Amino acid sequence: MLIRPDDEVYRVDAVWLGPRGFTLPWSARYSAYGIWLVVFVSVLLVEAALPMRVSVPPVWELVLSILATYALTGVIDHDRPLISVWELLRNEASAPRAGRSQRTVRLCASTVRVREIHVQQEAE
Repeated sequence: MLIRPDDEVYRVDAVWLGPRGFTLPWSARYSAYGIWLVVFVSVLLVEAALPMRVSVPPVWELVLSILATYALTGVIDHDRPLISVWELLRNEASAPRAGRSQRTVRLCASTVRVREIHVQQEAE
């Protein structure tokens, strides 16, 4: 079931590129084109920075950036912007984990000192 946004500001994001009846053969929101451009340039920069002996055809950069854009636009929308998703990932990655930071403590029963506690009983 497709629910259309009520607010005109958010409805702009759901418009497809191209004139009415002659849109592009794929459907993408306006924000997806900007996200794709940033992801594509990032992939190219990472590939240029890595020392690789094998040359990768440019089709793989396109495919990788399209898949990453598809994944990002599935998570990012007007209710959950990119900055909130980034903060969520950062907080989840830096959260303390139960099994990672705890160290095991071993006690030997003979080294534990036990003291008697004297309790005064009230006379009844």
